[in-house]
Amino acid sequence: MLQERFYEGKGVRLNYAEGPDNGPPLLLLPAYDNRWQSYSSIIPELASKTHLYALDTRGRGRSDRTPGEYELVHSLNDTIGFIEEVISGPCHIFGHSNGGWIGLWLASSRSDLGSSLIVGDSALDVESLIEVGKSDDEMEGNRKFMEWAGKPVDELVKVFSERYSDRSLDYIEMRALTFSQVDPEIYSNWVEGRLNKYFEGYDSKAILESIECPTLVLQAESGMISWEEVIWARDTKQDLNVKQMAGMDHWLGIQDGRETAVLSEIINFLYSF
Repeated sequence: MLQERFYEGKGVRLNYAEGPDNGPPLLLLPAYDNRWQSYSSIIPELASKTHLYALDTRGRGRSDRTPGEYELVHSLNDTIGFIEEVISGPCHIFGHSNGGWIGLWLASSRSDLGSSLIVGDSALDVESLIEVGKSDDEMEGNRKFMEWAGKPVDELVKVFSERYSDRSLDYIEMRALTFSQVDPEIYSNWVEGRLNKYFEGYDSKAILESIECPTLVLQAESGMISWEEVIWARDTKQDLNVKQMAGMDHWLGIQDGRETAVLSEIINFLYSF
């Protein structure tokens, strides 16, 4: 069973969950507007084989809200501090979406803290994503997320019952609780098409080139990573391990009852070296 605790970082208090010491340390970093509970379907199996940690990034879950300080570099520095002060040594990292960008940047900038890295369908060519983020459709979609963030759970259940009419009530209630604990300000850069500000300091090519730890990229069949990106990334880092997750969308089956495939990839990779 995981225990929730708080980490007192530099100017921010972060919520995290920790499991028993059943193996090598593994840190889970959630997607952009998710809590550590987004990994609930894979946590029991991973916690039985690792010393599991799962972190709420600032502005999400029970972690502090820090308006005006929601760029990727803030989460990077929070995660570095967490690994240094809580895990107290190098760890394996699985980051989904936004969590993958944190993991990539951390593995590049602090090779002493990453034993290995698994990237869950995070765009590899961020510079291209920055351009996409300037489109009206992308900004409008993020305005919707911003509008939902922080609203009462019961109100969000009504919204998501319509949006996700084909999903279970458990899923709808989970999404509602998650969004109720999101600071709307985390979307500020996204609703204005300023992803260059959100990713300031992040150099996709330089990061890939400098990563030393074993790295696995899980590419959803219909997700954020295109085959053009995979070719570019492999040209940049020839030993990059990319596995396409057939039939999966961006969530890699973690939230729709198909988590067995991603669990298998994570565990096989962790015990391959």
